[in-house]
Amino acid sequence: MQEIASNVFIEHNSLGLVAGIIRTEKGTVLIDSPVRQDEAGSWRGATARLVTGQPKYMIVLDTNYDRLLSVKGSDCVVVAHSDSISPIRTRLGSRTSTEEATPTQENYEQSVTGNRVLPPELNFDSNLTLYVDGLSIELEHHPGSNFAGIWAAIPERKVIFVGDTVLVDQPPFLAYSNPEIWEEDLKLLSSKKYKDYQIISSRSGVVTKDQIKLMAKHVSFIRKTFEKLRESNAPIEEWYKKIPAILERISELDLFNNELFYNRLHWGITTYYEQNCRERG
Repeated sequence: MQEIASNVFIEHNSLGLVAGIIRTEKGTVLIDSPVRQDEAGSWRGATARLVTGQPKYMIVLDTNYDRLLSVKGSDCVVVAHSDSISPIRTRLGSRTSTEEATPTQENYEQSVTGNRVLPPELNFDSNLTLYVDGLSIELEHHPGSNFAGIWAAIPERKVIFVGDTVLVDQPPFLAYSNPEIWEEDLKLLSSKKYKDYQIISSRSGVVTKDQIKLMAKHVSFIRKTFEKLRESNAPIEEWYKKIPAILERISELDLFNNELFYNRLHWGITTYYEQNCRERG
């Protein structure tokens, strides 16, 4: 666990999610949560060393599958965007062939057996501010990387959690994205408004301004690629052929042989196509 600002911590779990803890004397606020039950115990143990009692809030930053699974037995108030309510209530019971497949999907499914999906007790449309022990946690809807995506800013600590808006050395989750809005979100992160902020990616931890600019270039490439495919009314098979080009741009790492990342893009493109292009096909 890493303290990035006074009483603000982040921790990477084994499924690649960076979760946060905001510690106050009046209660703890979680930014997302570990998924696996065996990690949940260590997470609660780490939290208990920081503060006593149950967490006060758990902020769910979007509707990606790993976020929709919360630790069984959590008693805090779940906070999410209004658009997340339907996916949270239906996702586990309605897995289809378009769900993200990974090399470890079977083990992953077994690992979350017994966990429960929690519909949010507190939801909002545009913005919401939580006040906890003198800290303001400002939540804003930013639907670029995910239609129910939110950012959580703590102005007093100059920290902002931006979910999957920025990813480093890995492809994005495209299924519920809007690349046009995504580009605008990234421009905002690079603006003077967040000049002195630590910006926290949910997959990569603290990210730099240069990494944000590089992410903007990746999203711009994806937007232009998708626009051409949509304008030509290309079948889904043509969309899949673009996966190697996207992987090549994202990182110098050997991602071509990385089944997890290939499957992430395949699933994301399939879902994006079904939502945005199937009616035109």
